[in-house]
Amino acid sequence: MKLARIIALICAAAAASQLLACADESNKQDETTAQTQVNEDTDADTGSDGDMLSERQKVKDNLGEYDFDSQIVNIAVNTFCEEGFICDEMTGDILSDAIYERNKSVEERFNVKLNYVSKDYTETYKDIVNSVSAGDDEFQIVAEHAIYAGQLVTGGLVMNWYDIPNVDFSMPWWSPSNVDDLTYDGVCLLAIGDFALTTIGRTYCMAYDKVAAETYKLPDMYELVYSCGWTFDKLSEFIKNTYSDLNRDNAADVNDYYGFSTSTASKIDTFMWAFDNPIFEKNSAGELEMVINTEKITSIIERLMSFCWDNPDVFYDPEYMKDSNDRHYISEEKFADGTTLFASIMLESGIKYFRDCENDYGIIPYPKWDENQDDYITMVDGGFSALAIPKTVQDTELVGTVIEALCAETYRSVVPVYYETALKEKGTRDEESKAMIDFVVQKRMFDFGYVFDGWKGYGFILEKMIKDRNLNFASEYASTQSAVADYYDSVLECFAAEAE
Repeated sequence: MKLARIIALICAAAAASQLLACADESNKQDETTAQTQVNEDTDADTGSDGDMLSERQKVKDNLGEYDFDSQIVNIAVNTFCEEGFICDEMTGDILSDAIYERNKSVEERFNVKLNYVSKDYTETYKDIVNSVSAGDDEFQIVAEHAIYAGQLVTGGLVMNWYDIPNVDFSMPWWSPSNVDDLTYDGVCLLAIGDFALTTIGRTYCMAYDKVAAETYKLPDMYELVYSCGWTFDKLSEFIKNTYSDLNRDNAADVNDYYGFSTSTASKIDTFMWAFDNPIFEKNSAGELEMVINTEKITSIIERLMSFCWDNPDVFYDPEYMKDSNDRHYISEEKFADGTTLFASIMLESGIKYFRDCENDYGIIPYPKWDENQDDYITMVDGGFSALAIPKTVQDTELVGTVIEALCAETYRSVVPVYYETALKEKGTRDEESKAMIDFVVQKRMFDFGYVFDGWKGYGFILEKMIKDRNLNFASEYASTQSAVADYYDSVLECFAAEAE
């Protein structure tokens, strides 16, 4: 008997503890309004017939005619996400072929040769440091692990995007966060564009097992989200009394069944943003302010600490497989095995882990802190590729034209395939989850304090405190605030230097 069927029997036996049913009638109108808004947002992008590809093909860029005489454009990417950039030949895979055609189209349009250099992200970082330090125009575009890319900024190694000709942040292939969150004093040093598919795929969300949800008499999870009722309290309530000792060894371990599974690293950090407690915000004057130290942050840590360490229905083990990167994906593995009701995941997890899931599943956002919170919020894992232009680039017109064209062509021809074929067709099981992917992507936040964390800021403070079982945020903040503030000031000084 397959494991998922065993779980179904266990769930049935445990279902005496029934959970809340659908959101009450007073929330139905709010749910309908929210769903209508999501549909309108989606239709605006995909067209009334849902054909995102044909609608996006109509969106033209503002690039003129250029002939760059077969110049080579060296693009540094990292092996962590190279499949989103590199494809040397047609393979028959619809996404790979779209990437190949994008590269070929840009090459032919402007008479250039794209040369991708892929290494481990630590080696990519070293290559850029060494190249720029030596004054070499070796690399023209960098698509690097965001946290390492932030260190390129503090090293004074990258250009201001506003100084790059032909780059137009008002176009839809550039994230609004470039202006809203990552521009300071008229300077943007790292950019987020559609050229990097990881800014979509590595967005954090949650999955839930629809078969187990029926067994436990959960409400319609999509209605709950759209009615603004999906909160941390609901998650805690829905997983109550779900734990089962599957291997009968009288010890709670990775092989057992849980109501919720997560892992160390940014899946825990995401709760801070999901609960609307960012590191930085812009004030009314447009100045960046560090705002992490709120009254709520202590409550967030206290509740998450109890949730992760004391709740028998939660699987959280920061030491599990501590010598392997796979520990970051244990929640995906447990969900694929049918041994958890809810799991924290990335959008791309459905493609990589859930293809053979026996039970149907749904995709939903991280919950809100409470119903008073205005909206759902999520973040993108720090492993997404941030875009940068090395300081040593000589021909900025060439580089600006090529990166604008790559982002535009990705928006037009690659993202629709990635969305519709990879994330939605291969990574989901129902129409509601397809709409939910659009919904979750719209809720992304690219917090200045996280993107420029450099492992010296507060981007990973939540996972550290939960892992260390440290409840005293006030003490932690008091002991680190001076050094962290100095670090973030050094980042802002890099912006100020470029603004002069």
